Amino acid sequence: MKELSKADREYQEKLKKKNRFYLIAIIFMLTCSGILLIGVNNYDLKINAHAIGFLMGMFMTSSMILIIYIFRNRRIMEDLDKLKRYRIIHTDERNIEIISRALYITTYVMLFVFVLLAMIGSFVSRPLMYTASGLIYVFLISYLICYFYFRKKL
Repeated sequence: MKELSKADREYQEKLKKKNRFYLIAIIFMLTCSGILLIGVNNYDLKINAHAIGFLMGMFMTSSMILIIYIFRNRRIMEDLDKLKRYRIIHTDERNIEIISRALYITTYVMLFVFVLLAMIGSFVSRPLMYTASGLIYVFLISYLICYFYFRKKL
């Protein structure tokens, strides 16, 4: 068996940490699904059928996607050639720059849509306006926290 380089070992540890996070997220989503089902069936929780179907679908689909990611990461960690190839792909400066620019533009589009939703929502529905405004505030607060954290960290 070939010896892993330091960079490959670090990438392997990163994949292990991601798998742990994915597992915790799966457990959380399955717990939410269970609480939803128990609440609806045993405690007469008043949620319409469409909302129950939407939430169950979202929880189950997200769980399945994370399960696929866990299996993919395990396959990558077992095959040294795949590990090296994926490490190079994920640490390549060009790919990092592409992802960074895509996230940058997507962030502005998302913020614009939230502002538009808050403006239109003010004419249509007060809860819609509050929800969109709350999402804008969450976005801005998280941006400021991350900005100051990484300004000190980097």
